[in-house]
Amino acid sequence: MPLEDYNNKRNFKETSEPQGKEKPSGTELKFVIQRHAASRLHYDFRLEMDGVLKSWAVPKGPSLNPADKRLAMMVEDHPYSYRTFEGSIPKGNYGAGEVEIWDEGTYEPIEKVKGKTDDLVMRAELHKQSLKFILHGKKLKGEFALVKIKNSKDENAWLLIKHKDKYAVGEDYDAEEHTAKNSKVTAYLKEKSSKKKNDSSKGIKHFRNYAPALSGATKLAEFIQPMLCKVVEKPFDDSEWAFEIKWDGYRAIADLSKDDVRLYSRNGINFSKKFKKVTNSLNLQEHQMVLDGEIVAYDDKGKPNFQWLQQIADNPKLVIVYQVFDLLWLNGHSTENLSYLQRKELLKEALVENEIIKFSDHILEKGKDFFQAASDMGLEGIIAKKTVSIYREHVRSSEWLKIKIHKSDEAVICGFTEPKGSRKKFGALILGKYLNNEMVFCGHTGSGFSDKSLVEIYEKLQPLVTEKSAFKITPKTNAKATWVKPELVAEIKFTELTKDHIYRHPIFLRLREDIEPNNVVFNDNDPSKKEIMKKANPTKRTSKEDVVKKIGKQELKLTNQNKIYFPDDDITKGDVIEFYQSISKYILPHLKARPQSMNRFPNGIKGLSFFQKDASDETPDWIETQKVFSESSDKYINYIICNDKATLAYLNNLGCIELNVWTSKIQTADNPDYLVLDLDPSEKNSFDDVIETALAVKEVLDLAGIEGYPKTSGSSGIHIYIPMNAKYTYEQVKDFGHLLMQLVQQKLPELTTLERSLQKRDKDKIYLDYLQNRRGQTLACVYSLRPKKGAPVSMPLEWAEVKRGLQPTDFNIYNALNRITEKGDLFKPTLGKGIDMLKAIKKLS
Repeated sequence: MPLEDYNNKRNFKETSEPQGKEKPSGTELKFVIQRHAASRLHYDFRLEMDGVLKSWAVPKGPSLNPADKRLAMMVEDHPYSYRTFEGSIPKGNYGAGEVEIWDEGTYEPIEKVKGKTDDLVMRAELHKQSLKFILHGKKLKGEFALVKIKNSKDENAWLLIKHKDKYAVGEDYDAEEHTAKNSKVTAYLKEKSSKKKNDSSKGIKHFRNYAPALSGATKLAEFIQPMLCKVVEKPFDDSEWAFEIKWDGYRAIADLSKDDVRLYSRNGINFSKKFKKVTNSLNLQEHQMVLDGEIVAYDDKGKPNFQWLQQIADNPKLVIVYQVFDLLWLNGHSTENLSYLQRKELLKEALVENEIIKFSDHILEKGKDFFQAASDMGLEGIIAKKTVSIYREHVRSSEWLKIKIHKSDEAVICGFTEPKGSRKKFGALILGKYLNNEMVFCGHTGSGFSDKSLVEIYEKLQPLVTEKSAFKITPKTNAKATWVKPELVAEIKFTELTKDHIYRHPIFLRLREDIEPNNVVFNDNDPSKKEIMKKANPTKRTSKEDVVKKIGKQELKLTNQNKIYFPDDDITKGDVIEFYQSISKYILPHLKARPQSMNRFPNGIKGLSFFQKDASDETPDWIETQKVFSESSDKYINYIICNDKATLAYLNNLGCIELNVWTSKIQTADNPDYLVLDLDPSEKNSFDDVIETALAVKEVLDLAGIEGYPKTSGSSGIHIYIPMNAKYTYEQVKDFGHLLMQLVQQKLPELTTLERSLQKRDKDKIYLDYLQNRRGQTLACVYSLRPKKGAPVSMPLEWAEVKRGLQPTDFNIYNALNRITEKGDLFKPTLGKGIDMLKAIKKLS
């Protein structure tokens, strides 16, 4: 395409774009990618060739993921001087909008031809309609291809594809996420969107009809908790009711009232980044709205699939749709007092549908036929809504009803049985639910598993295997049972419950990682279970040694002080409380302001233990608690914060032998104070192997010019902490930890591994665990006791002590105080000034 095309489309008296002139190519070929907000946002990909810039418009932007094949529409040639152009193109001109440089650099052909310049090689490849080149940009590096689509209806359609090389990525790549924060194009788009949305309610014909019933432009709540349904057993027909599909996904509120779209769960958890495709599509809406809907993933057969939705991080190509079924706010007016049908009318007119944003329709009156159709399609159920119902936030209303096609329930996985015949991994899952904090058997399921899910669930259960059953009364099983810690929740469907509340014909549906096991409970009023529990509750061993003790300003009743916590060492509950009080000066700075995940051993280390995150209703008012959103459970968790000696004693009195805290403080919950490198040996590794690995970590840290602080885990490994001072996000810290562990693994390939899966991991190697660095993950705090024989303590070390012969059992409840008093707090620097991560990375590279 000659430059005449370019020149003829532009009025150079109005636009500041450069006038078209050719320029002979130099020795190095240049490329540029310009982010262009015209009628639609797109990226212009330009390659210097034959004295001009050969140009393609890429709607979704370039990608570093080889799985992405980005459409690139070839456009007219641009002059060489256009590669430095940034700025505004006035309204009324071709390409009107804002342009900025997103990336630039040099490029060269992958295959060189002797005797030919790079320019001639690229021109020959262009003629063959298949370009293969290497980019040397700031953002884009490595091998790429531009290939013309054969037999396309549009002769200008090409594909931009990243080749697999060291610069390629495996995860979803969105060019928008790699755009400068001070981007002028982004500012332009926000201003344009704001003007468009402020153009009131054009095009919504029913808006004027309902205006008298609309509430004024009141300030919106930061989080809206949606209206909820009650459950009924059977479908019905009624002319006063409407019926919708029950979508099998995540309920989500979309707030489009401001320039930045907010997408969040029904409990306020931010979904904006997790479901970026939905967020980006919502940005294209024309009106200011607050929407209620469900985020749904579709499987290969086009059916909603909740399990696929849970695996979105592993499958960026997943088909995701936001099914919108209600409108709560429109262009400055609350619509909640309108009837259901009025809100749906406004929603249908205001919502701009595309491949990701869909209007969830309904039918009137015919609930039975609709239920049967949903059943025939293999859907989960239907929702019935009264046509005159107003929207009532955070209310479970009888005007909205949920009708499930199958009876389903959640149960905690407490074990599995051996497989029989050709079955692999396990035969059945053993299920239970809590009643009065005790686990009660409710059935087992061996149906509903694919070969793939058998492997996936088995791998998740392996780290949880334990010798003791979680049940108060251990059930009899039809094959040998392996018990696991009750940390995973399964959803099952069943035909009915027996009188003892055992599932009949249960079928496994999926794991529910969004539900906490301790929330899976029986109805407290169930008489049959209470009778069972009476038999299961023999009189517990008690002590007369209950004492009331004043600690600080608080009086605490400390119970059962003579109860044995460490049977092999004759260490009592009172000894544990006394130990922590003696070292409180040193441990409290590492506990303060950090959410506490309680690992409770009410009957000592050989009794049943359980994790508890939520502070109970009996927690005294003087103890600080903080509510934090949990993404995994999709709810608030009220964490205890241990800031003083009295709270420390209270936790110990609950049976907290060890203390597990977040790596970030509550005030900076998304930014850890330190990076943790966890050296986790297999059963075949000696502690000398762990020491050798720790010293390899020290060598890498020395290369990076940073300090690391080692401590025994108190079990079989070593933890190495690197101070961050909350300057970086968890993702940045985790990535840096990954880099460090990669370098360690390169030093010790025969001894260490980065393989996360227990099933795939070499059983003779030490696992280099950097994945502990994530929000909400807890580790045994420094100076914490560990619930192991000998009462070991997680003890800080000087690097000179990290040498062959050291044993984790060297530090215990008996000698810890003397050592800490002598050495002082060796871990104090982990709470101090953080490292300069970028400087360290440069040194390593």
